[in-house]
Amino acid sequence: MLEKQLKSARLSNNFTQQEVADKLNISRQSISKWENGSSAPDVHTLKMLASFYKTSIQDLTKENEHLERKIETNKHNIHTQKQKFSNIKKTLTKNETDDSWFLLIMLFFTFIYAPLSFIVIPLVIIKNKKDNHLYKWIIIVTIITTAFTCFVVYGWLSDVFNFGGTITVE
Repeated sequence: MLEKQLKSARLSNNFTQQEVADKLNISRQSISKWENGSSAPDVHTLKMLASFYKTSIQDLTKENEHLERKIETNKHNIHTQKQKFSNIKKTLTKNETDDSWFLLIMLFFTFIYAPLSFIVIPLVIIKNKKDNHLYKWIIIVTIITTAFTCFVVYGWLSDVFNFGGTITVE
C-alpha cells in the first residue's frame, strides 16, 4: 500500500522522517501519518515526494493499483452475486403466487362432496392464472369436475322428483 511504499522509498534513500520533513517543508508528523496509513498525501505533495526519492508516482502507488484491481474484481463479484440472488428471489416469489396445487386439491375435494363444487369451481376459474405452472391441467380437471357435478346433481334430482330413473312394469 502507499504507506509501505513511502516508508520503503525513504529508508532505501537512508533518510529519517525529520530529514524528509525539513527538505520538503512538511511536518514530521505528516510524514509519520502517511507512513502509518492514518492519512495520505495530496497529489502535489506526492509529486514532491516522488521527485525527492528519485522515483515515479506510479512506483509509489503501484500496490494501490493492485488493490484497486482487487476492489473492481470484488465489485464485479458482488454485482454477479446480487443478480443471482435477485433471480432466486424472483423464482421464489413466483412460486409463492402459484396456486396450482391448491386449486387442484380444491377440485378433487369436489369429487368427495359434490355440492362443494358450486363454490369451488367459480373460485378455481377466477384464481387460475396463465402463469400457474399447471394452468392447463386445472382447466381439464375443472371441466371433468363440472361434468361429474352435473351427473351427480342429475342423479339427486331424479331421485327427488322421480324422473329419468328406471321404469318398472307391474
